[in-house]
Amino acid sequence: MISGKTIAGVVALLAMIGAQPAAEQAFAAEMELKMQFASPDGTPWNDMDRRFAKQLEEITGNRAEVVFFPPNSVTPFKDWLQSTGAGLLDIGFVWHPVLSGKFPQLELFSLPGLSKNQTLATIVYWRIREQYPEMADLFTEEDNVVEIATFVAMGSHLHTSEPVRTLEDLKGKVFAAQDSAGVQVLEELGASASVMVGPDAYLALQRGAVDGVLCAWGWVNNFKLNEVTTYHTLLNLNPGTYSTVMNKDAYDKLTPQEQNHLADLEPVYFFYNTTNGAAAAMADIPPENVFTLSSEDQALLADKMQPLWGEWVEKANAMGLPGQEILDETVRLMRLYDQN
Repeated sequence: MISGKTIAGVVALLAMIGAQPAAEQAFAAEMELKMQFASPDGTPWNDMDRRFAKQLEEITGNRAEVVFFPPNSVTPFKDWLQSTGAGLLDIGFVWHPVLSGKFPQLELFSLPGLSKNQTLATIVYWRIREQYPEMADLFTEEDNVVEIATFVAMGSHLHTSEPVRTLEDLKGKVFAAQDSAGVQVLEELGASASVMVGPDAYLALQRGAVDGVLCAWGWVNNFKLNEVTTYHTLLNLNPGTYSTVMNKDAYDKLTPQEQNHLADLEPVYFFYNTTNGAAAAMADIPPENVFTLSSEDQALLADKMQPLWGEWVEKANAMGLPGQEILDETVRLMRLYDQN
């Protein structure tokens, strides 16, 4: 005969077993990390975000769950930093050029003609900020975010509805641009331009408010600009920069080990994206719709770009940074790494 004590023990054990999934579920849902997609489903950025979220959940032992919101549903692209700091989102992306004047250090890597390759330029930036720590001083206490990683984006090219084969073709036209340095170059060449983020550039192109957009291939694919442009003029100008940031209060809930894993994960996340974005954007473009400037136009364009380099040096000097020294070291590293 089974004793009452044994029955009670079995009941208690069954109760513990029955409660275990609920306890595990509560543990898994301990942290909810809110992210907003930067681009629609089916784009490399969207796939990249999902991959990053899955890896983030894994490094927290699934006690964190990443919850996604559609593009622009929580915050416009330009307000992503403020929204992340306020806790509307826990992880956000900051496109530096749209916050004019806030990141003067990173305007170095938006200088037209400085960077040939975004991966190379990003590695150089990480090296430069080790040598000059002020170059990493990007966010304030008021921003209430922790920088996870900062990258240099792809150089920008001109994507238009009508062919632009020469610099002369730019005169009198109206363009969107991914950063203020691109605006300045276009205006020097006789066009009108203004800074726009990807979704706004799409709408402006769709409505015929602009003739084209100066931006990276990643924008063409991820914001579907190839739906509203036909021709592409290779310029390789003005790569923008961006950071992945995390709300400080959410970050503080991670263990030190999880924080270290997150910092290690981010570069992998970036390099995965850079390879696919441009390739996907160019995959279906007929070669005859892609133009390269003549050698004469390339020389003229280089001449138009040089004053911007001197302006950055003056701005860096005003901040107490050795502007020319930093610029010279950046150029040296770009050339050195490009040879290897």
